[in-house]
Amino acid sequence: MIPGKTVRVNPAWAASLERKLRETRQALQERDPEEMAHRSGATWEVGAGGKHFQVRFWDRVHLIAWPELTVREKEGKPCSELIQAALLDYLLLADGAPIEDVWVSFRNLPRGSFYEQAYQSYSGNMLARSFRGDLEGFRATAGRLGGEPLEMGDAAYRFWALPRIPLAVVFWSGGEEFPDSAQVLFDKSASHYHHLEMLAHLGAMLCERLVQAREKPDQAPVSQKLG
Repeated sequence: MIPGKTVRVNPAWAASLERKLRETRQALQERDPEEMAHRSGATWEVGAGGKHFQVRFWDRVHLIAWPELTVREKEGKPCSELIQAALLDYLLLADGAPIEDVWVSFRNLPRGSFYEQAYQSYSGNMLARSFRGDLEGFRATAGRLGGEPLEMGDAAYRFWALPRIPLAVVFWSGGEEFPDSAQVLFDKSASHYHHLEMLAHLGAMLCERLVQAREKPDQAPVSQKLG
């Protein structure tokens, strides 16, 4: 976690994480791991070190042991329960739906309209404030984090949170008369791969990564914002 930063986690959800993880593992253990890898875009590996999934989460590779379903970074560092929940739920929910290459707002996700205003306040609005009057700075920062340019707004970039969950950040410069604005968009298929609350977390994580990279350009971005 970044010092001084708070993690936006629903308290009731956080309190039930241990039970949730136990239930998720039980559900996953009843499934075919190779099929889950196929549906999620994860890599299924069998070797001398045992069986595991390999999943990229932002810019870090994570290993999910089978059948224990414990999660750690490729270098061996264990992950927080929140990171474990993010990755295990992804394996559980992924149904193999194709990425549609159609960008939609949080409002247009199932049930998203109820939470869109709050979500925008801690994602796009925060990003617009941080890069206010600095469109070129936004472009440079997004490119430095590996964003893929898109033709939207005054500047837009695609990032991959998980193998089947791309996100787009769009920035509009207000010029001298209007405030800048920004928004995080999702592929229309996103609800096939994660629940709404985690998609909101992913959008916030992306904005926080960009803000951190702008404030501290010499430091690598922190991917474990949920941990």
